[in-house]
Amino acid sequence: MTKPTALDTDPLDLAADFPAADPQAWMALVEKSLGGRPYEKLTSKSYDGIEIKPLYTQQDSVAGKAMPGVSPYTRGASLLGAATTGWDIRCLSSHPDPAAANRQILEDLQKGATSIWLKLDPTGKAGTVIKSRADLETLLDGVFLDLAPIVLDPGGPSLPPAAYLMDLLSRKGISADSFSGNFGADPLSTLAAVGKVIVPMDTLLGRMADLTAYVAKTYPNAKSLNISTAAYHNAGCSEAQELAIAMATAVEYLRHLSKAGLEIDDACRQIAFTLTCDTDIFLTMAKLRAARQLWARVADVCGASDSSQTAPFYALTAPRMMSERDPWVNMLRTTAACFGAGAGGAEAVTVLPFEHAVGLPTALGRRIARNTQIILQEESAINKVVDPVGGSWMVESLTDELALSAWSMFQKIEKDGGMAKALANGTIAAQIAETELLRAKNISTRKDALTGVSEFPNLSEDPVEIETPDISKVIAAADSRATGAVSKAENLPEHSDGALMAALVQAAANDTSAASIGAALKGTPTTIAPLAQHRLAEDYEALRDASDRHLDSTGARPKVFLANIGNVAEFTARASFSQNLFEAGGVEAVSGAGGDTSTAITADFKSSGAGLAVICSTDALYADHAESLATDLKAAGATRVYLAGRNRELEGALRAAGVDEFVYMGCDVLAVLREAHQSLGVVA
Repeated sequence: MTKPTALDTDPLDLAADFPAADPQAWMALVEKSLGGRPYEKLTSKSYDGIEIKPLYTQQDSVAGKAMPGVSPYTRGASLLGAATTGWDIRCLSSHPDPAAANRQILEDLQKGATSIWLKLDPTGKAGTVIKSRADLETLLDGVFLDLAPIVLDPGGPSLPPAAYLMDLLSRKGISADSFSGNFGADPLSTLAAVGKVIVPMDTLLGRMADLTAYVAKTYPNAKSLNISTAAYHNAGCSEAQELAIAMATAVEYLRHLSKAGLEIDDACRQIAFTLTCDTDIFLTMAKLRAARQLWARVADVCGASDSSQTAPFYALTAPRMMSERDPWVNMLRTTAACFGAGAGGAEAVTVLPFEHAVGLPTALGRRIARNTQIILQEESAINKVVDPVGGSWMVESLTDELALSAWSMFQKIEKDGGMAKALANGTIAAQIAETELLRAKNISTRKDALTGVSEFPNLSEDPVEIETPDISKVIAAADSRATGAVSKAENLPEHSDGALMAALVQAAANDTSAASIGAALKGTPTTIAPLAQHRLAEDYEALRDASDRHLDSTGARPKVFLANIGNVAEFTARASFSQNLFEAGGVEAVSGAGGDTSTAITADFKSSGAGLAVICSTDALYADHAESLATDLKAAGATRVYLAGRNRELEGALRAAGVDEFVYMGCDVLAVLREAHQSLGVVA
């Protein structure tokens, strides 16, 4: 018998001639490549304390995951998920003028949008002004409401705009079962953002239940509640906090819906969620998957049947990540967020236009917001796979850890009395504030880098164009139209099983103004301290704004001179670092030619027009030249002298010679920049 050869083995077993992998040997090679640095040092943590490892292996796999369409619905609510049609491309409409908003809505729908999110605001600052049924009719003129679902975001009392929309559906002859939109009630989130509602808490939630009961009976394919986490996310919450708040809000609503007489299945079917998604693609995927798992558990515990343990989870690209400065980078941010949302299984995604933080978007911004989604669907085809991240050791692990962390926080909210109480007594605000404090520190030290803002700023960028309507004229026109609505809302019934909502729909049909309806609904207000709404870039942008004002008033920006020692190869790394750091605060960097003569470098400083100087070079050249240069720069009039890098052995001598501060990786950049502004007399 002849000895077997390699040709006698399976030709596809490519690893047959290699020894079996040994985890310990592999780890030893990894640490060797890291120069002895422990592998664990590469592990980071989310703001919930969840470890994000540099590599996930089969040991991190999560056993027992169900198929898509099966409880706990982590992998999606149906077997096919969005793999047949893709997610709903939902465009935001927020122009204050109903006529202008209508033109934008029609353009969006004609060019790829499949639903519309109507942001309303009677002040016109954050949404469309709707003061009468005529305004809403203008806003939705030409929109096929049975084909393009409408999601209301009232930004205040939800019943009047819901009544106007219901009346409009009736007058357009649209059958109740063909409307599949969402009337957008979310009173607790409104209270969190605004800090005030017009009635006591029990009345507020009772009226929400009245709306829900009416919708459940009248519009079988619509929803009344859209629980949005945007206000909490903008305040700085973490992923697990966001999920816990969403679930606690839903449970608070379910209690009042049950009290109003709705069966638990009917109540659950009235709820949708809108979660935020940002540039952390993997946590966004995990958050959406964990949300479905959590809601299935909540609904199950509440007694809902399997068919009612799913809910639509919509995604909004996070407002807090959007920057005013270098807003073109926002296209990258929203693309990453949209990808994470789509791969995570969102049923609908709203991509904010890249000018969102600056003002009302132009046609270009709205076009890119639409096309980002269209490209991801039709060219990247991420919607053609059911649960694209299913089986990923990393995402599966993050999903479970995030769900467990959120469940623990949710239980704490429930133990302390529920979401309404936690919001009213400030517990939610305090918990979010702790996370926001840590996030602010990481932004200040640039551990969390903001491209185009804290990193790679462009002081010469041109401002983007935005829509600038005259809001006073828009409001005056709306007031004029509302004057023609002569009917008054009187003798409204108490909230009970849809009776109040039926009366409001009749009031809308009688052409009653929003002001009259609001006056009839008004009671003793509930007030809390609203959650402060932040954007990640705002502190750096405040410094840039101050620099712009300084330029306008003096003709020059505040400046820092790069006192370079040596040749280009020796000073470029730290000079580039210093320029990047100071220009993040609008302090223009003027680069010196270099050299090793203190007299020449100081002369360059005097001619630069700068009030600050930062010494840039290698540690070796610092030892020979930095002390004398610091002394000469101070004598030449430098208000503050910095040194790029941190040499603890020389620190004492350098400070004695005139170095005021050291700038280095991990320093408090915002503190450095604020002190620089103050020393130069830049008005905040």
